[in-house]
Amino acid sequence: MLAELSRAPARMRINFFIVCVFFGAVAIFGGASRADVMSLPLVRLASVVMIAIALMQIDRQQWRMIHLPVIFLLAVAAIIAVQLIPLPPQLWASLPGRGVYMDALGVAGIDGGWRAMSLTPDLTLNALLALLPPIAAIFALCLIGRAFWAMLIPPLLIVIGANALLGVMQIASNTPYFYSITNDEAAVGFFSNRNHYAVLLAIGFPCLACWAAQPQADPALQRTRLWLALCAGAALFPLLLTAGSRAGLILGGIGAISAFGIRMGRRSRDGHGRAGRFRFQPVTLIPVAVGAIAVLATIALARDEALNRLLGSDTGQRGENLSIYFAMAKDFLPFGSGFGSFDSVFRAYEPLSAVTAQYLNQAHNDLLQIVIEGGVLPVLLLAVFLVWYLVRNWALWRHKVRSPAALLGRTGAVVVALILLSSLVDYPLRTPWLAVLMAAACCWMLPGGSTGEEKDKGLAAPTA
Repeated sequence: MLAELSRAPARMRINFFIVCVFFGAVAIFGGASRADVMSLPLVRLASVVMIAIALMQIDRQQWRMIHLPVIFLLAVAAIIAVQLIPLPPQLWASLPGRGVYMDALGVAGIDGGWRAMSLTPDLTLNALLALLPPIAAIFALCLIGRAFWAMLIPPLLIVIGANALLGVMQIASNTPYFYSITNDEAAVGFFSNRNHYAVLLAIGFPCLACWAAQPQADPALQRTRLWLALCAGAALFPLLLTAGSRAGLILGGIGAISAFGIRMGRRSRDGHGRAGRFRFQPVTLIPVAVGAIAVLATIALARDEALNRLLGSDTGQRGENLSIYFAMAKDFLPFGSGFGSFDSVFRAYEPLSAVTAQYLNQAHNDLLQIVIEGGVLPVLLLAVFLVWYLVRNWALWRHKVRSPAALLGRTGAVVVALILLSSLVDYPLRTPWLAVLMAAACCWMLPGGSTGEEKDKGLAAPTA
């Protein structure tokens, strides 16, 4: 990778370094979703700088490459921004779900003046600013060009490895933790939430497969990459067990299976142009066996918290509150209560019998929370995205491809799937770092060198 980067123009090398610094900054400082986290301004400032640098350099052709994801996020931003527009008292009071709040204002003797549609305008503004990192990620990829996207996989794997090592330290010594509100005595890495940490580990499987499957002129180097990828993948499973995230453990299994799909989807050709076959090598079973032993040892030492929680019957508040969530969504349709307002609104619906010292800051089901906070429009936008995602998956997987961009496109599809599945039981996209990874993965899926649509001609692009 370094040799290929050294042959690139000086301006491209500088841009690649800037992009890596941006992604690294978000990875370190963007691990929490709370609006009062002190590192969020740093992440958003870095995002603004990244967008400004990209806008000063990109041309019309580069803009055409990324215009779809940018337009999508701008549409999301428009929906959130509309919730901040002040409305006259009578119009505001006529919106669904506002009657009880108007009564409360009357009891408190507060004049019902012009108010934003959102019940929590400050948190809705925070939700709007939260779009800066993913937008910046798209512009960052545009800045370095499609040919260099695959070269971001090794730095991403380094970040995942750093999170894993930090998680081991946290389990061993209960330090260091980067956020005051976090899962104490659990592995969270640079995150505040063990579920988000586990999602990142699960993303490591397809990324390792993409890195190992990159075409190489030297067969020995190809085998070495495969060996190292298997060793790293074998180390991820015991870490997922100790993380204590049930969803993360399931996502890890999905990620591992998809990694084999990405690897098997690679096709090589011999000197006569015939497709080569994948050759099984018994030596590759060694890291798999070591990983299996590590998993068994983790279980024997009673450190398999994720497995224990998965096999347990307790679903916690997430399952118990589903009926409340549906009632909230129904009361505020079709406009929603305002992005970021879930915590405040839920307190009005939470039964007294469920009130404890702990509180529910998010619904742990982003699909339902989007309906509660945003109403119908964001759901329609999500439906459009899902249709695009399915269409792109069909294009990505129906052909056996061997170009670096093709492998990256499939990897992006798996990463998006893992994050979307996690969103059914959690809120990963409300964390800046995972939102950035989601945006990058969607860009990897974009047409134009990433699928079999190019008839497997390959790309004259650097490999990672």
